[in-house]
Amino acid sequence: MYKPWAWLLALSLVSGQVLAKQPSGWFYPIFIDRDPWEEHRIDISARVQAGVQYNDNGSSNVFPTGFFNVDEGLILNRAEVLIERPLETVYKPRVGPFPGPTPDKWDWGFLIQGRYGEDFSRTYGFDDELGINDDESRVFILPQWFIKGYASIGNGVTWQFGTWFTNIGNEIGAPIDPPSPFYSHAYAMMYGPSKHFGGLVSARLPIDPEYGLLGVEVGVVQGWNNLQDNNSDKSYITALQWRSPDMKTWIDLESIWGNEQSENGVNDQRPFVAISSNDENLFRQFHSLTLSHRFTGAPKWRAVLNGVYGSQEGGDVTAAAENPPGFLITEDSEWYGINGSLLWQVKKDLQLGLRAEWFEDKQGAYFLLPAGEYNAVTVNASWYPEPWLRIRPELRFDRYEGAGAPFGGELPAIYNGRETEQTLFSVDATLFL
Repeated sequence: MYKPWAWLLALSLVSGQVLAKQPSGWFYPIFIDRDPWEEHRIDISARVQAGVQYNDNGSSNVFPTGFFNVDEGLILNRAEVLIERPLETVYKPRVGPFPGPTPDKWDWGFLIQGRYGEDFSRTYGFDDELGINDDESRVFILPQWFIKGYASIGNGVTWQFGTWFTNIGNEIGAPIDPPSPFYSHAYAMMYGPSKHFGGLVSARLPIDPEYGLLGVEVGVVQGWNNLQDNNSDKSYITALQWRSPDMKTWIDLESIWGNEQSENGVNDQRPFVAISSNDENLFRQFHSLTLSHRFTGAPKWRAVLNGVYGSQEGGDVTAAAENPPGFLITEDSEWYGINGSLLWQVKKDLQLGLRAEWFEDKQGAYFLLPAGEYNAVTVNASWYPEPWLRIRPELRFDRYEGAGAPFGGELPAIYNGRETEQTLFSVDATLFL
């Protein structure tokens, strides 16, 4: 049962021996010859994350506050290896522009990420077709694999093509801080896209440095979590990013829109499933606005505010194969919410976090959850006993208002939930190798 986990963990340890860059800690002294990797600027890194989660309602079901995870108890979130040739550029795709002179040398790079674990969102037309993952709660996936490049045009232009974690929203599919200081995730992440297949172009715009930095991104993708297009119609991404001159304040406005009707009888095109019996286009959109600021002086504080809005045009099919009644969106539906975090760097190896969120799913667009209002408060601590090890105890309380019961019971919560409140205790440990 644990052989794949052991195999990937062993691979991560071997790969770590030839890392080009490595955080200080116990792992660093076991390097072997790094010269070939440094010569070609190839980084090989690994992450292993595991945790435990328990709720207070007598059910083993921790969804939806467990998000990727369903059952309480021990969880192997990920054991993953990342092989990357980073770009020499002043613009990091999906992150934003950085200060500095524009490099005059063109560059290229790539990223390949392999993962085994329970934190996964399968890419339709790729991960879902791997036979090794049939009926497994822990799966092998390649969540990211893409090539990228830099062109010294204007103030610098970067591009990437392949499969990559979305740039829409505040949180991403990695256990790194920023932007993900908490073990659990905000509803805003749950209701947004996870990853895309397609292309993305990013550019730093020419403005006076006195007014900060401004970046823009434009992309064309197969849709939400799709390698195989579900409707022969592309979706479009735009992003506008501003950074203050001192880089302490960031503002990000990101959007994706396009026709996203699902194929009848396919249950992997979730969490929003709308089907037209006459192949009519069904429009979907999602927008995210994030404001973050890092306060200087003592104590050290970081504040993040994120708001999202999404909608899906309804179809005319009420039930279909593998999609029972209640799973399909048959009226125009929208969802929106806001979440805010306050993070206090107590000392170099300890950070305390507080997050509050409010979210409204007016028509029950998410296929597993009832319509209603969701509220949550989360507190946690991030402790680094070593630079390569993070331990995070976390306490989260969720409360729902509406006609259903999204917590406890069994999945799908739209039918089998039993509670309107849930308190979730968790603690996770992450090795950065």
